Amino acid sequence: MKIALVGYGKMGKAVEKIAIERKHLVVKIDSAEAGADFGEINSESISGADVCVDFTNANSVLENAKKVAALKKNLVIGTTGWYDKMDEMKGAVRGIGCLWSGNFSIGMNVFFRSVKETAKMMNNLPEYDAAVYEVHHNQKKDSPGGSAQIIGKIILENMKRKKKVVMDRFADRKPNPDELHVASVRCGSIPGTHTVLFDCPVDTIEMKHIARGREGFAFGAVLAAEFIKGKKGFYSIDDLMNEIIKTK
Repeated sequence: MKIALVGYGKMGKAVEKIAIERKHLVVKIDSAEAGADFGEINSESISGADVCVDFTNANSVLENAKKVAALKKNLVIGTTGWYDKMDEMKGAVRGIGCLWSGNFSIGMNVFFRSVKETAKMMNNLPEYDAAVYEVHHNQKKDSPGGSAQIIGKIILENMKRKKKVVMDRFADRKPNPDELHVASVRCGSIPGTHTVLFDCPVDTIEMKHIARGREGFAFGAVLAAEFIKGKKGFYSIDDLMNEIIKTK
């Protein structure tokens, strides 16, 4: 199929490589990157595209989605940091097929499901506290990232004694028992490390996912593009994972 890449930065280039390996045609849209085929989304730049894949930034992703939807093209959103506008995004893409995720790594999505099942068990073990921390490269624009926010949401939904995610540091007080601390560090060239801690006085359980590079995210995004082709409606990575691993 033909994929229109909206955003030709590091992730866009990684998606291009995987898409070409899987025999897809690729057109690149970016106003700032050398090597892009077009500078903006319009009827010419996405002509003939089956799916558009957005890896841009939180400030532009909603407007990009509106343009793509107006041109009746399906969309995969890998951009993070826009989730406070989820309802607006759902309205913007009504009438097309759209799949979003804060992390397209297939391994990371297995990790999400593992955290969910562990949190369910911990819900019945009140001795255990929980925390999340993530480390990424120093060029990442949002902090905490989308995956850390997803992990926090998973724990809140499954450990009922946790009522609120706190994403900044505790400068002048200790955390309240119903708060889940999600910490974030930016350093060097680290692609991404996410750690979940469950701790009690007698032991600690540590769950960790370490990304070795962008290829895993790019592979998942291309699978998402293949999945959303020809579909209508608003989908998440869970829909893709259910198809891949044949479970719900």
